[in-house]
Amino acid sequence: MTERRSKILRIVAYCLAPITLLVALLSWSASSPVGSGADEDFHLASSWCGSGLRDGLCEAGSDDAHRHVPLQLIVASQCFTHLPGQSASCPATPSSVLTDTDRGNFVGVYPPVFYATMSIFAGTDISLSVLLMRAFNSLLYVVMMSLLFLLLPRARRGLLVWATLATLVPFGVFLIASVNPSGWGVLSASTLWLAILGFFEAETRGRQIGLAALALVSTVIGAGSRADSAAYAVVAIVLVGVLKAERTRAFVRRAVFPIALVALAGVGYLTSGQTRAVNLVGENISSPEGSVPGGWADLFWNNLIRLPELWAGAFGTPVAGRTPSLDAGAPGLVWFPVMLAFGGLVFLGLRRLSVRKGLSLAMIIGLLVLLPMVWLMRDHILVGQQVQSRYLYPLLIILAGVSLLGFRSASAGLGRVHMVLVATAAILSNLTIQWFTLRRFTTGLDVFWPNLDKNVEWWWGLPIGPMPLWIIGSIAFAIVCALAVLSAWRATDSSDSAERTAIRL
Repeated sequence: MTERRSKILRIVAYCLAPITLLVALLSWSASSPVGSGADEDFHLASSWCGSGLRDGLCEAGSDDAHRHVPLQLIVASQCFTHLPGQSASCPATPSSVLTDTDRGNFVGVYPPVFYATMSIFAGTDISLSVLLMRAFNSLLYVVMMSLLFLLLPRARRGLLVWATLATLVPFGVFLIASVNPSGWGVLSASTLWLAILGFFEAETRGRQIGLAALALVSTVIGAGSRADSAAYAVVAIVLVGVLKAERTRAFVRRAVFPIALVALAGVGYLTSGQTRAVNLVGENISSPEGSVPGGWADLFWNNLIRLPELWAGAFGTPVAGRTPSLDAGAPGLVWFPVMLAFGGLVFLGLRRLSVRKGLSLAMIIGLLVLLPMVWLMRDHILVGQQVQSRYLYPLLIILAGVSLLGFRSASAGLGRVHMVLVATAAILSNLTIQWFTLRRFTTGLDVFWPNLDKNVEWWWGLPIGPMPLWIIGSIAFAIVCALAVLSAWRATDSSDSAERTAIRL
């Protein structure tokens, strides 16, 4: 292949990848109804009130902790929640009918930035407003990831691509294309640590400024969405400090900006009431596994042996027998391939293990154990109660990326077979979970035929039906995965040769 032809193909891939990724995420934004996400009634009411009081959208309530919002925001999911055989064909309430509620971010439990942004799209047409919010969040993710890819040197782009593919499905695609602030947490975890890493390694002033600006936006996105995302932003910056620390004046000068970002994220965390949002009153919540053990030691042991369920839940496995939002266990083709791909990627990354990389990995793994155990023991609850896998999901994204450090190529140390397997796992998981999600809400899971257009009970009224939407989204995502493999295909030649040489030596 000539150098000119290679350059043309690279440009085509750079243009096509963000377009197809956006198409895939937009198909996800229309794959579930209003109210289908976790705590979506709370997030919708908060979004409608994100810009303060507005006639017909968010009006003064009975007290400071209440607001009058469209009743449809609160009751949209009541007919299908915890009923996996029921479709989303709930009776619609006119948006002009308001109700007094405290289900919203009216007293500052969550940071305000996410809801203030979503409120821009809030209107009297609730379905259209929700679709616009989801589309905006999908576009924001694609733009941020694309800018980071272009600003990073080629040697670091493989970290972004393969860590993302190994962790994006099935949790990420649903959260990113949603009105849940956890989607912004996913975006921040995917971009911030790499933007700071690139900032320290940048060789040109322009690239350094661009990465600094991206890191600032990523920090605001994380700290402005959830308290735990603000904390993870601090973790990401500290991790890069461990990896790049030097006893030089140049490092000290560059470290001023990340330290300022740590302070910004810290303010976001400390000013949020969400830090005590899990089981505030300490009630004894019922569990699918039975009653909560009364003794501290019994509770600790039961949570410890069940803890991996929370990690695996980020890949679609049921936690305490249930998959959030779907009210049923996801099929094995959703979680089995991506769990293998993620585990394989982490183990492959251990081929290049330095002291600093080892410390960083130990820090992330320690947090994956410590944080959920503290939350569970503090509130006297079991795995499967309140604490959800999505709270830990950003740490798994960072773990995947840090595991690949040391490989400076587009393949990030993966061989051709490895890349094909990771891409195939992501494709299979994505098309399966999207089909399963569409089936869950269009007819309910008591129906088994593969044709999503047959006997549809709920749909948006879009120009295309659920079956074409699934096909288009699946093909678009498959193209993204194929482009990732093709763009790194030739890079494996030199890296594989160097690996073989190192082994011989």
